[in-house]
Amino acid sequence: MTQPIDSAADGAKAATPTPVTPAEGRGIHLTERAAKEIQRVIAEQKFGDDVWVRIGAKGGGCSGFSYVLDFDKNGPTEFDLAFEMHGVRYCVDKKSEFFMGGTTLDFNDGLLDRGFTFKNPQATGTCGGGTSFSA
Repeated sequence: MTQPIDSAADGAKAATPTPVTPAEGRGIHLTERAAKEIQRVIAEQKFGDDVWVRIGAKGGGCSGFSYVLDFDKNGPTEFDLAFEMHGVRYCVDKKSEFFMGGTTLDFNDGLLDRGFTFKNPQATGTCGGGTSFSA
């Protein structure tokens, strides 16, 4: 099974990390719909080919943690795991991956529920329409 890459052990940022497909139960998995929406936003905002998507969790929200989805021109550091699915390069910090390993990021394009959704198998509770979770 493939494993996420780690940057150089000496703490230096890898010049061009080689992202991998997440292994079962590790990393964040992107659906094709999520990847297409991310690519649409990257093109619309003219971020360029060097942009990475940063996915993670931070303290806050009514359940303890809130999901984070952002764009990052710097890419992964030694504290991140790097992945690629459906043509999207993304990174997850190791602390977030501990709480979110195996999560699927999807995109709903309905009239009433448009937006990204996280399906986290490690979440013991959610609130805010799935925007926050407890683990």
